[in-house]
Amino acid sequence: MSGKQMTKKEWLDEMVFRDTFGRPYNLSDVPMTMMTRRESFKKQGGTKEDINEYWNENKHLYVKEK
Repeated sequence: MSGKQMTKKEWLDEMVFRDTFGRPYNLSDVPMTMMTRRESFKKQGGTKEDINEYWNENKHLYVKEK
C-alpha cells in the first residue's frame, strides 16, 4: 500500500456507510446512512477499550487517500 497512515483521530472521524445501528453494509432491511466511524462504534456499544484494541490490531490497513 502507498500513502501515509491515518492518525487514530482521522480514522475515527472518517465518514462511513453504515446501517442506522452502526453496523457495516449488509443485506438486512435496515436503512443505511453515513456517519463517522466513532458514531458507528458508539451505536454498536463499543467501549474506548474496544476501539483501542481494534485500532492497534488494524491501523496498518488505513492510509490517507491522495
